[in-house]
Amino acid sequence: MEYLIYISYISLASWLYISFLHGRSFSSDEGLFWKNEIIFEEKLNFNKQLVFTDSICIMIPARNEEKTILKTLNSIKNQSYENLQVLVIDDNSSDKTRKIVNRFKKGFKKLKLLKGKQLPPGWVGKTWALKQAVDQANKKFFNYYLFVDSDITFSKNLLKKVIHFSKSEDFLMISLMAKLNCNSFWEKMLIPSFIFFFQKLYPFNNVNNKKKNLAAAAGGFIFCKSSEFKKENLYNKIRNKVIDDCNLAKLLKKNGAIWLGLTNQVKSGRSYNNLKSIWNMVSRTAFEQLNHSLSLLFICVLGLIIIYLSPLAVVLIILFFFQFDLQNLHFVLVNFTSFIFMIMIILPTLNFYGVNKNFALAIPVTAVLYICMTITSAVNHMLFFGNTWKGRKY
Repeated sequence: MEYLIYISYISLASWLYISFLHGRSFSSDEGLFWKNEIIFEEKLNFNKQLVFTDSICIMIPARNEEKTILKTLNSIKNQSYENLQVLVIDDNSSDKTRKIVNRFKKGFKKLKLLKGKQLPPGWVGKTWALKQAVDQANKKFFNYYLFVDSDITFSKNLLKKVIHFSKSEDFLMISLMAKLNCNSFWEKMLIPSFIFFFQKLYPFNNVNNKKKNLAAAAGGFIFCKSSEFKKENLYNKIRNKVIDDCNLAKLLKKNGAIWLGLTNQVKSGRSYNNLKSIWNMVSRTAFEQLNHSLSLLFICVLGLIIIYLSPLAVVLIILFFFQFDLQNLHFVLVNFTSFIFMIMIILPTLNFYGVNKNFALAIPVTAVLYICMTITSAVNHMLFFGNTWKGRKY
């Protein structure tokens, strides 16, 4: 019983810290990370009459993206931005990706298709593709580079809005977290938690604070000043990083201001209709996020168990294995309070993604699944020589 008491108070203290202090100073007037207040369109005062002539090179790595890349290209074409070039890097696709892009470029002269070279040792597929794209882009002059995944679409005039926002604060990088699909059961169950965990790991307040060292980006949409890639192609420095976006952000923040936020104007067309697809997506990077450290893995799993699972578990243990008296009622209330905090802070993300609030009650189950995904990532790395993604092991 003594151990249950300690666990109960540790869990409650953790939720109090996460809810009110994480990602902000004690006396700060900054928003709480979980309230989703850092949204691109709400931070922008955009005038439609503004005219921009800055040149942009959009780079799209594509490996077997026949299902999504056409919508991405149409989204770019519909921007009606004049000073623009689009580079699609065919990363040795075995489907119809190359054929679709070749057909599209007949009616869109700003598009160029690059045939990617074979992946050399020591490189990750995406960083290798984008390294080749940047090398090609560096042969000409562009004011900005935009790295876009081949499942991304964005609203009209977004390029003008991003340029305007970039100039307003002289940002080296603006990254917009694409709104992921939340249509299937498993997407509703796991995607909002995925976004919440990302914001907990990288509180946007700290990422966007010039005085903080924390840096992060969302790889689906990264807008950068091209000058940062002229002296040296930054992808050479992160060649073996599966989490390429956050590692790129770290390099850029050393030189100036960066900004990361949510948005309704950038969306992903990739669907995760079953548990396996989300499992593979998370396990691909989870152990690298822990720097391939077994110690950090143990701390991470233990922390998730104490914070997300123990409130419900302790209540059930007390109800079924101990006499229910006033003292035990006290600990039931302590753990119930933790559970209320758990539900409270996931609700804004569920609301942002339009997911039924009842899914908040499934947070302990979601935590179990993410624990298993993280362990799977570590097991694959240590015993099976890497995690597989798009036919490649990393």
